[in-house]
Amino acid sequence: MESLGVVDISKAQAAQRMGRAGRVSEGVCLRLYPEVAFDSLEETTVPEILRVNLAQVVLQLKGMGVHDPRSFSFLTPPSPENIEKSFELLGALGAIDEEMKLTSYGKEMSKLPLDPVFAHLLLQSSKFECVDEILTVVSMLSAENIFFRPGGRGDDSGGLAAKSAAAHRRFASHEGDLPTLLNVYKAWRKEAVYISASQPSKMRKKLEKEMINKKGPSSKMLHGDWCKQNFISGRALARAHDVRSQLSELCARSAEKNGLAMDIHLSCNAEMTSFFQCICAGLFLQVATRLPAPPQDKKSSRAGHIPTTRGHYKTRQGKQSVSIHPLSFLFGRNPAPKCVVYTDLLYTSKLYIRGVTQIREEWLDDFEFGSLD
Repeated sequence: MESLGVVDISKAQAAQRMGRAGRVSEGVCLRLYPEVAFDSLEETTVPEILRVNLAQVVLQLKGMGVHDPRSFSFLTPPSPENIEKSFELLGALGAIDEEMKLTSYGKEMSKLPLDPVFAHLLLQSSKFECVDEILTVVSMLSAENIFFRPGGRGDDSGGLAAKSAAAHRRFASHEGDLPTLLNVYKAWRKEAVYISASQPSKMRKKLEKEMINKKGPSSKMLHGDWCKQNFISGRALARAHDVRSQLSELCARSAEKNGLAMDIHLSCNAEMTSFFQCICAGLFLQVATRLPAPPQDKKSSRAGHIPTTRGHYKTRQGKQSVSIHPLSFLFGRNPAPKCVVYTDLLYTSKLYIRGVTQIREEWLDDFEFGSLD
């Protein structure tokens, strides 16, 4: 299972950051760590190909006709174990068969410039008739830090932290983070007007002027004003919109033109059960179930006592003990959901799951869980 971990930089990265800070004029570089810590850093950064999950690389190579990616002449050859794990993941998703050949489903996955798990999620959306919603969710996940959260508390930030939390609350879904992202995008499309930077400058100014002068119940806000009011990152949201446009074009394109011939307007509308079933089908390898609470003694059964295992989960793959990330909209929910899916793991002081969404455990009966350890 791939996870995001906090690691030290290298000396080369430290020198690069120092040079970036001194582009305008000469100055002094202050490092917020002792010299002994700098001396203990690695000279250079470990190449990314040796650190990340290679499933997408392997899938793309197979789609290009490379039968055995292990024989491909990489500039920095990854370990055979890493490639084997990628084969296991692709096999579990149905992208390759027992002979390591690309299946017809794998060929469709290789057309999508996405992580194989998210490509699988998007392809499953046709089955559950929620292509429109899953396109939005996958695109929003591609843009990091959608929510703007000012630091500090009270007077330290002028109350902005409390204001941002209140603004985000209108988008929050009881079921978790992915439907919350969907709510943000829907509200933005309904209430704001986004004028792409690719538009000519005169056209942008004309459209902005028309929006400013337009008043009434049907009037919309400009993209920047809407994002500022709702504490949303305008740049991240614009990126998500652009990614969605590109994915939509690829999915709607005919198979003869190397597309997927999907109905991108297929929507579950208010029938959100289909949406959550699709999320379960797409992320079935990234499931965590809540750990049962231990028997309580008289001391711990007093009123107001919170069990230490509330909000603690165990992943089905790897059997790792994890907690819901504090920035998740499911964090601290009472009662905590029994079964969830997640988009990624993050290791800081402990192991967290992010992109968390509640599902029904019985939906998992249709999927076979192998070992991807």
